[in-house]
Amino acid sequence: MDGLETMNRIRRRCGLLLSGAAGVVLVVLAPLQPAGAAPEPDGGGNVGTAVHVVMHNSFTQTPDADQCVGTADFAAIHRDASLVLSEASSYSADTSKVAVGRFFRSRMKDGNCEVLYVISAPAMPAFNVQFYDAAGSQSSTYGPFASEPVADQPGILQAVRVDLGV
Repeated sequence: MDGLETMNRIRRRCGLLLSGAAGVVLVVLAPLQPAGAAPEPDGGGNVGTAVHVVMHNSFTQTPDADQCVGTADFAAIHRDASLVLSEASSYSADTSKVAVGRFFRSRMKDGNCEVLYVISAPAMPAFNVQFYDAAGSQSSTYGPFASEPVADQPGILQAVRVDLGV
């Protein structure tokens, strides 16, 4: 699968996950860009960022609306969890933290647990990710994961796909 096909899949999934009331909130919070306009950061230099996490092996299906949560090494990925993006200059957990986002939604699809975080982050070519739960437990640092520009989702100007457990 080439990079363009992968990003098209991410865009479709983000579009599905961002439907409904969440989409309305994003439209209200982030005005649409004029056609052909370059993405512009907010006043702090950040852009709307969708982080799409896919857990291929380590998940638990749940009966609630979110449908799945991380287990084992990915136990810090659930409704009360935060995602920390850091510079992807190395695999070290000591890289500079650049953004913190809250869990938005998860669902089961094709036997995988998909989790979406929508945050404000600097436009960067790649990020490392780490998950923190409400009790302060943290996951390992994963990455680097490339980011791609997004032009067809209101308020979202870059997307990052994080594949875990492959």
